[in-house]
Order: sequence, then C-alpha cells, then structure tokens
Amino acid sequence: MLSTAPPRATSTVQAHSIGPRDRPVPDKAERVLLELVSAARAGDDRAWNQLHARFTPMLRSIAYSYRLSSSDVDDAVQMTWVRLVSHIGRLRDPAAVAGWLATTTRRECLRLLQRPLRERVTDDPRLGDGVDQGSNPERELLAAERRAVLASALETLPERHRQLMILLLAQPKLDYETISETLGMPRGSIGPIRARSIARLQGHTELCAIIPGATC
Repeated sequence: MLSTAPPRATSTVQAHSIGPRDRPVPDKAERVLLELVSAARAGDDRAWNQLHARFTPMLRSIAYSYRLSSSDVDDAVQMTWVRLVSHIGRLRDPAAVAGWLATTTRRECLRLLQRPLRERVTDDPRLGDGVDQGSNPERELLAAERRAVLASALETLPERHRQLMILLLAQPKLDYETISETLGMPRGSIGPIRARSIARLQGHTELCAIIPGATC
C-alpha cells in the first residue's frame, strides 16, 4: 500500500533557500557611525559631541572653498548643525549623514552668497576687482560699483537661475553632480538654465557697460 504522507525535506540547503536573503553586514566604521546617529537621535550629548568633532573639519573645508569670510564660515557650519538637530529623526539612511551634512553646508554657503555680493565672489577680472588693488580708494570704489551692478543684474533673474549663477560664480569648476545635489536641480536642466541666464545677463545694459570689450 502506498504511503500518502507528504515528502520530507531532503536537504538543509533546500530548507534554507526559502528564507530571506542575508543582508550585507556593515563594516566596523559604519556600525560606529550608525550607533552615534542613533544615540544622537535619542538626545545623547556625547554622541553629538563625537559627530561634531568628526565632521566639523570637513564642513569648514567645504565652506572655505566658497571663499567666505571666517565669520560666514562659522555661520554656515553652525547652521548646518542646527539643521541636523531638526532633521536627524527624519534621515532615511543614518549612514549617509556625512553626505547630508556636506550638501546642507553647500546650501548654507549659497544662501550666504546670495546676500550682497562679496569682493571675491569671482576670479573673473571683468566682473570683480581683477588684480590686487591695495588700498587705492578710487579703485576700491570702482570695484564696489562693479559688484553692485553685478548684484543688480543677478536680481533680474528668476530665483532658481540666480541661485545657479551665484553658485557658478563662487565655484566655476563645480561639477554638475554637486550642483544638482546642492540646488536640488536635475542635472539635465543645469546647462540650459545656465545658457538662458547668461543670455539674459548679456542684455543687461549696465552690466555690459562695465565688462571691457563686451559686445552685448
């Protein structure tokens, strides 16, 4: 007489194959970071101090790359930490806190650059001071007038266009990936927006007047 009992598993491998796949195990450095972020979320002051000590040098380096004054660098970095305090509970990937802090610092630097333009926003001698002007009052006045005209011309651009142009003036060699992360702007739109902004600035009479050899 044939048995009607269900067949038994023939191998432990087969039984294991129906379970969930093993997830990658974080390395030691990532585990430490995850623990720090988790503790900081819970209000652990020591964890916050360790995060601050670990990432502040990087954030200051980013801020200084925007040619901000020391006081503005301090403001940008401090505001970045303030924003992390507000958002740490909403970080989807705690291990990515370094990238979040870097992007937030860039945005804070951009916000500071949108205030009245500073003397060293650009290396372009046609738009800025050019060579070192020393303490010559007439040259300093001319440089200030040029910055005022540039700021006025940028104000005529739509908000997103103005943000892009200010960022490019501050860091002309910035790659599109970083620009996209900083401004929350699709990579494919950066080139067209830049081109339209330049075309619009070329129609600004006062700006053209201060650019030597300009034909616009």
